[in-house]
Amino acid sequence: MYRRYSQANGNAASMGQMKRSRIKDLLILVLIGVLVAALVIGIPAVQKENGTRLSFIRRMQTECDEAVRQTASLSRNAGADSASILARIRSNLYAIRTVSDLNTARSGEILVQEDRILTLQNTVDRYLTYLTTGMDTGEYQTNLQIALEDLQAELNALK
Repeated sequence: MYRRYSQANGNAASMGQMKRSRIKDLLILVLIGVLVAALVIGIPAVQKENGTRLSFIRRMQTECDEAVRQTASLSRNAGADSASILARIRSNLYAIRTVSDLNTARSGEILVQEDRILTLQNTVDRYLTYLTTGMDTGEYQTNLQIALEDLQAELNALK
């Protein structure tokens, strides 16, 4: 009926171990719960982030494709609508720059280098200057076409 001292001491140690084991088990369950919650919240956030990036890339590709198409339609002998075509190409370049800036502000990733867009805009400006002065624009149309096709290839390589 009475316990011996050694038996009571043995039970006390096992009770302490049981408490530690319960605390450890509870802590493991809490950590598993936090991990599951992080996955449930994190996976859709990552998918949304990737979807936004891909949407930005697609928009830039569309704008660049349109600029390439319009550059191909420019007349080498300074047609009457060349100035309006250059204005549309400039707006396509502005859209590409804006979308790239939005992505950079959102994620820090630079999709298109700023100097690349500025170079293209300067080429359009020089083309327009030569167009308005009546000089030969064939070289500028070729340079613009090549530069836009290079940008198009760069944008198509983005994934």
